[in-house]
Amino acid sequence: MASAGEEAISPSNIVFEEKVDGETKDFTNIPLEENPQKKKKQPRRILHFSDGILEEYSTDEEEEEKDKPEPVDPKTLSWLPWLWFYFVALAVGALAVADYCGEKLAWFFGITTPKYQYAIDEYHRLREIEAFSLERRYNRLQLHDVM
Repeated sequence: MASAGEEAISPSNIVFEEKVDGETKDFTNIPLEENPQKKKKQPRRILHFSDGILEEYSTDEEEEEKDKPEPVDPKTLSWLPWLWFYFVALAVGALAVADYCGEKLAWFFGITTPKYQYAIDEYHRLREIEAFSLERRYNRLQLHDVM
């Protein structure tokens, strides 16, 4: 019990506030984020796959711009570098065309689907049949118990 000079403190009289830098902060309203003003980091690239999405974030090392060589003017090259320049350009173009054609042919022939997808589908079908038969058996038992 409180003495005559002291006042009894009840839980309803307690104020949950704190003064920080001249601002009053309420303890019942605490933000869950460490820094609410800080923006959420945006992904550098979003890659979509058949089994999900991958968000690629840039690192500090990647954020530094790499020095790219200046584009080469083939008119100023001697004959050997000129030949090499066009050989590389032709090879890159041929690789891009082959990649595109290969992707379209794979889709046309259906070889982009999983190799054993028929086995996975059969497994799921059998599980559904088994679940249905168990449910029917359970319903029959329930009906039999009621009678």
